Amino acid sequence: MAAPAALARAAFPAPILDVLRRLGEAGHRSWLVGGAVRDLLLHRARDAADYDVATPATPEQVIALFRRVVPTGIAHGTVTVLVGDEKIEVTTFRGEGVYLDGRRPASVTFHTDLEADLARRDFTMNAMAFDPLARDFRDPFGGREDMRRGRVRAVGVPEERFGEDGLRPMRAVRFAAQLGYDLDPGTRAAIPAALDVVRKVAVERIATELEKLVVAPDAARGVALLRSTGLLAVVVPSLAALSAASVRHAEALLRRLPADAVLRFAALFHGLGADPAQRLLVELRYPRRLSDEVGALLRNHACREGDAAGAFPAGGAAELRRWLSRVTPPRVDAQLQLLWAEARALPARRRAAAEREVKKLQAAARGMLAESPPLSTQALALDGRAVVALLGVDPGPHVGEALRHLLDRVLEDPAANTAGALEAELRRWWAERTARL
Repeated sequence: MAAPAALARAAFPAPILDVLRRLGEAGHRSWLVGGAVRDLLLHRARDAADYDVATPATPEQVIALFRRVVPTGIAHGTVTVLVGDEKIEVTTFRGEGVYLDGRRPASVTFHTDLEADLARRDFTMNAMAFDPLARDFRDPFGGREDMRRGRVRAVGVPEERFGEDGLRPMRAVRFAAQLGYDLDPGTRAAIPAALDVVRKVAVERIATELEKLVVAPDAARGVALLRSTGLLAVVVPSLAALSAASVRHAEALLRRLPADAVLRFAALFHGLGADPAQRLLVELRYPRRLSDEVGALLRNHACREGDAAGAFPAGGAAELRRWLSRVTPPRVDAQLQLLWAEARALPARRRAAAEREVKKLQAAARGMLAESPPLSTQALALDGRAVVALLGVDPGPHVGEALRHLLDRVLEDPAANTAGALEAELRRWWAERTARL
């Protein structure tokens, strides 16, 4: 088949062409397949390591042709050819036996039929092949037409594809979110019956797909599809248990935030509350930094389903400093972005006033931060050792209590952040505390 213009004009990394040429010269005409072909049709560039090569050569034949080969998945026909610093995955055309666990086939057989190899793939847009040496394009299942129509369609019988790998329903929804596509009606209808297979998938694989969905350009579409197909109740049951209005509100925030994982997860899970959201991210095996940052953002985010009460510092400069201290300077921009999304998601009659409040807070926060006021105990003129020495006490929780009290005093009046003023305040506070005890 004649190559589409996007493929015909594409430039390919030299290591990829070297691997294809070597295989072809040995009598094994090979192809680029899967996501690389799809992305080239979407005019998305790929690094050499992101190309998948499919070949009729057996793994042993591939190993014999190249000097440096790593048998990364040889049992399933995949080896990694090293060309300079590049790692090129080469996989033998294969057929697969029955799937017993919804994750992997019980057996794999190697063959030389390109179309049969493409037939085992998940979606039509991932079941295309291109030979850049001959400029030959193969699309036996209509993937290019599905891309033109903006739809995600399973190869062959959707129920069979989803029964083979429980991650595929999540991938279908994730692709819809990334590309702005619809799910083909038959493909969408097959998802509810596959939920038991989805439950068998390792949490790490689910989490990877969920994060890709959350940072996708149309994450709100993805979440709506998760909800309507029943996937949300399987992969994030605590979120599915919230009211439909709460989840729709989260979707509204997702539309208004940049594609940052911390901000997007904070938006998605903010209806749960800070601690449950943080625990959920830990259970999904995300990095601790991500769960900690989301938890920190939500502890200082008071909005729920369009209710902005308590979202802004209530008083003057001292309350603003207390807010900045709670949020911490590195998180101020993210906190303001979350507030801005809340304002933008409000009904039109309330939106303008909320936007003005956020802009006012943003300007005040930036002005205050430019003055570099002391906002943490580390910025105090007295440290923990000084507290221990001045009070003549042993280290313990009371030292942290003392420092927090001094910080509150300094947040009220930054001019009080001198050794002399803080020593006097410390002694006064300690005397009162001791008298109460």
